[in-house]
Amino acid sequence: MKNIAAHPYFRVSLSIAAALVLLGLFVLWNDFDHARRLKLSRELGDIHEREHIADTAGASFKRLAFYDFESGNAADTASHLAARGHGGRQSLELSSRVPFSPGLWVRFKDLNPGDSTWIRATGYVWFTCPPAEAKCSLVATCNHKGVNFKYLFIAVEKENFKPGQWNRVTIDYHVPQPPDREDVVQAYFWYRGSGEMLVDDIDIEVVKWQ
Repeated sequence: MKNIAAHPYFRVSLSIAAALVLLGLFVLWNDFDHARRLKLSRELGDIHEREHIADTAGASFKRLAFYDFESGNAADTASHLAARGHGGRQSLELSSRVPFSPGLWVRFKDLNPGDSTWIRATGYVWFTCPPAEAKCSLVATCNHKGVNFKYLFIAVEKENFKPGQWNRVTIDYHVPQPPDREDVVQAYFWYRGSGEMLVDDIDIEVVKWQ
């Protein structure tokens, strides 16, 4: 009798099955980790309700980061770019392999916030799945020695967005006083789903009043 385990088709099937199991475990851990972070943040009082800049009269806006993903070749799969864009020809494809977008990473000492300093982050998302399955967050947070504080996010799947078109996502974030000037302010998209989602024209500004 032939050794089935030695058959090349068996080995390929086994490899595919193992990859699917690992992907499933990754998705489950992603959801678990997200829920754990939110629960911990709520317990610590570090998760906040959505904020809005009520009045921008007299405020100055300065762009801190912008990503339109127009450089690079969408035909190169290693670039994780898609040949569909919001304001241009291309966008970034988020997936379980690439769950985080580029965004803002700046130290408080370089941002030099006052009492009335805000971050406004905006981007556009495209998906084809049912809206409830478009699991992605636009996150704004501060980081002190590896620990997030004042963690704020907009969950795409809760926004009643429409599939098959570009949807604008924006978050206003009042920058708190940091424990240390070496602490970091961050803003980015975090994809938590098991499929794909496109993001484009990520624009992050600091808003200050003199």
